[in-house]
Amino acid sequence: MKKFYAYAILVLPILPINAGAQRDTPQKGRVVFKLDNSKNNNEPVEIAYVILDKYDLTGAGFVKKKIDVADNKIVLENLPLGKYYADIYTKGFYQQHFYTVIKVTQKGKNYIFKLDEIGFYIPGAVVIPRESDDYSKKSVVFMK
Repeated sequence: MKKFYAYAILVLPILPINAGAQRDTPQKGRVVFKLDNSKNNNEPVEIAYVILDKYDLTGAGFVKKKIDVADNKIVLENLPLGKYYADIYTKGFYQQHFYTVIKVTQKGKNYIFKLDEIGFYIPGAVVIPRESDDYSKKSVVFMK
């Protein structure tokens, strides 16, 4: 019986160390959204509003905040791994809305969104077409 107690005393200090190794640590990942503004001479986008909702609909929006965009990239780190519905609203001169399903991984995934070309009004550069006085081509003349 003394041998059993001796072995039990030797084994007891080892158990908590091994039991602690079995705990699940929440794994975090990252995602990068690149805003391709090449149609507008790669002008910087000022700010974006990002909403991430879990794909399995188990929770409300995870990230809901305005993010300053640096070098036309939005980097989100320390996100729980998994699939998300992503909505991105860009603000400023380049107002657009993008949405897609994304996957957050530990290594990080990159998603590219292309912004549309924005035409700006320049006073004096507008061409107004001449008014036509040919009434024979009007739809009122050809009525039956």
